[in-house]
Formats: sequence, structure tokens, C-alpha cells
Amino acid sequence: MIESIDAYYRHGPHLALYKAIPGLQDFWEDLWLSSSIPEVLKRAGAGMLGEFEFPFTAYLPKNGLILEAGCGSGRYVKALQARGYTIEGIDYAAETIKRIQEVDPDLQVREGNILAIDRPDNTYAAYISIGVLEHNFEGPESGVQEAHRVLKPGGVALVSVPYLNWPRRRVRDKASSASSETLPGGLRFYQDHIDIEHFTALFEATGFRVLNCYPYLLFGGLIRDWRLGRWLNRNSFFSWRARQLFKRMCESAPTPIRNELSHMMMVIAEKK
Repeated sequence: MIESIDAYYRHGPHLALYKAIPGLQDFWEDLWLSSSIPEVLKRAGAGMLGEFEFPFTAYLPKNGLILEAGCGSGRYVKALQARGYTIEGIDYAAETIKRIQEVDPDLQVREGNILAIDRPDNTYAAYISIGVLEHNFEGPESGVQEAHRVLKPGGVALVSVPYLNWPRRRVRDKASSASSETLPGGLRFYQDHIDIEHFTALFEATGFRVLNCYPYLLFGGLIRDWRLGRWLNRNSFFSWRARQLFKRMCESAPTPIRNELSHMMMVIAEKK
């Protein structure tokens, strides 16, 4: 099962992961800037959406403005723009946004706070958030509420989070509780693994109608949550070719397997 130098604690209905990091904003700024943003945007310009091909093409409107809340290096803003969508992105990583603007001045990205989006009510036809809301120690509620505020009636939200798959539920059920964002030993709250029933109920209570739940990154779940998967990954068992083959096999795995073992779950919901 899950075995790591990181610490896991019960956090309300969720499972919190703590890491030895200076702070989330610095962590993400360093991560985005450590990648080659020109190369990221060049590859994204081909319009490849990977595991998001189904949910993005099935649910995003071709007409209407889309927001990616927490756009990071701008990969999906660029890829969706290349596919003909009208989209803009915001992120609190100021230096990353500045670098994106230098590389691609035509890409509509700006510095912003996804919990206080600088647009009026009912602005967007769609809202995307990929692996962001789980990083708020206070919980995902304020992020879901802000998504609801800026969406037009009938607008769709596609929000993904790491979730309580089967092995993580077992860890959560045995974990002690933590009520502080920072723990002794330099460990700091990093993210929640979200209870998906609680998460979908939150969307419904906020004024959304849940349309679908889409599990993805089965490969990521296997190399994070299972001792053998972690060992194989650490010891470079997967060559690039083997890794790509295994990932494709994971992407086509039966839905019940992906539901129980994937790393991420995307909730797709419509504003009533």
C-alpha cells in the first residue's frame, strides 16, 4: 500500500499529504520555471490533449469564453486555442505568467487568484481546473463557489482532483487527524486526496448538476499507491517506450479499474 517519506493524515473526509516544502506558491513557481516553457508551448501548439481528449471535446463549448483556473505553464490554454476554442488562463505564479507572455504574447494568460477571479458574475461559458482545488488547506468549497459565480447559467465546469481511490481510502481510515497546515519536522500541507462523494455533493449543493465523473492517470495511481509500482518507477524499470506502452494500456483499462485505482478524478458539472 502507500509507503512514502511524506506524511498522510486524515483531514476531515479527505486524506491530506504533507511534504517538506517551503510553501505552495514557491513550490509551483519553481516547478513551472524549471521546465522549458517555450518547449511546452511548442508541443501544446499541436493541439494534443492526451487523456483529456474525451472530456474536453465532449463538454467544452466551441462558442463562448473558457477559463482555465490555475493554468501553470499554459499547456492546455495553448492546446485548446490551437483546437479553435476561445480560452484564457489565470495563475498566481507571477514569474511563470510573465515568462509565458514573453514566449507567446498572443496567449491570453494573466496573474490571478482562482478564489477571487477578476471577472464579473456569469462571464464564462466553461471553467477548467486541473489539479488545483486540492491544494487549499481550508478545502475546495471556496474554489467551487467561485467557479459557480463566474460561470453563466448552463455553463460547464470540468474540475479534477486527486481522489480517494481504493488504496487511499484504506490509508485514510487508519490515519490520525491533523488540524494544522504545518507539522513539526518541517512538514507542510501539500494537497488533499478528495472524497469524491463529498466533492460531487459539494457541487450539487453549490448549484451545479453533476453530469459525469471521469477517472484518469491510472498509471500515476499505480506508481504512487503500490509498493511494486514505486519500486519499478524508482529503479527506471520503465524505458520511455515501455512507459508509453503501459500508459496507453492504462488509458484503455475498464472503467471499474480506473474508478478504483486512478490517481485523478474529473467532475464535470453544469451550472443550473
